[in-house]
Amino acid sequence: MRAFVLVVLTLALMPGLVAAQEYQAGEQYHRIEPSQPTTTGDQIEVIEFFSYGCSHCFEFRPELHSWLHQAGKDVELVRIPVTFGRPSWTLLAKAYYAATALGVIEQIDKPLFEAIHVDGRQFGDEQELADFFAQHEVDRQAALNAFNSFSVDVNLRRAERMVHAYGVRATPSMAVAGKYLVDPSAAGGHEAMLDVVDFLINKERSLGKR
Repeated sequence: MRAFVLVVLTLALMPGLVAAQEYQAGEQYHRIEPSQPTTTGDQIEVIEFFSYGCSHCFEFRPELHSWLHQAGKDVELVRIPVTFGRPSWTLLAKAYYAATALGVIEQIDKPLFEAIHVDGRQFGDEQELADFFAQHEVDRQAALNAFNSFSVDVNLRRAERMVHAYGVRATPSMAVAGKYLVDPSAAGGHEAMLDVVDFLINKERSLGKR
């Protein structure tokens, strides 16, 4: 009887053991060394590193939004535009921060992705982007002012530092709690990346700090 009880207990524990070993640092995700400060207080910070110029980010957008609805109230998503030193991506990163500063990101975000990846539009300068903002009911001059504002410049520089500190090499990538970085290549695709992110969020929850 004692042996039977031990076997039952072992089988009961196995799913938890498998889940705990499902994803490993250095394989499906990487530890960020040193860990980075977060900005979300008691919530678990999840960062999406993305670019409007990235076709994979465009494809990932609906999956990310669907995931966010069920992520939990203790999770906060922060989006960081990546440039990788490309002038065209730098321009699009400025567009993100300008739209955020003007409070019109919901008006601009999806249409800008679609303009680039569905309509094939290319934006060569801030004037063309300002025209695009105006087409989506944003004051053109306000957009131009935002593109060249101090706050957008500060956020852009901060984003560049974060990309370097987090070791981001691909988009989209996601970071959890300033400690872990996940990209689709290591995780095995976009959906798998979100599974790894969920695993890491639960890992943070298990620390009992939230």
